[in-house]
Amino acid sequence: MVETYCEDCDHVSEETRKQAPWSWLCMKHINVWDGFGYVTKNTWDKQAPYLKCSAVNGGACLLFEPKREGDANATSTSDPAVRERGETG
Repeated sequence: MVETYCEDCDHVSEETRKQAPWSWLCMKHINVWDGFGYVTKNTWDKQAPYLKCSAVNGGACLLFEPKREGDANATSTSDPAVRERGETG
């Protein structure tokens, strides 16, 4: 098993990445629950359109995709293999 960390994944919403990690959304996991109330005139939903990363990654996410090179938000130092090689995001 290869451990996966959302902080190293390209699918984390860049907008939510600016917030605390527990609030990050995964753009690959669409929230399929029906809405529960009025949020905007065009939205019948109080849930985020995507699931939180903490709810979908149990440590071996099958949809994990490494962050693209040159991404200012890359933080791949959490990957032990990357740390051993001395690479940084």
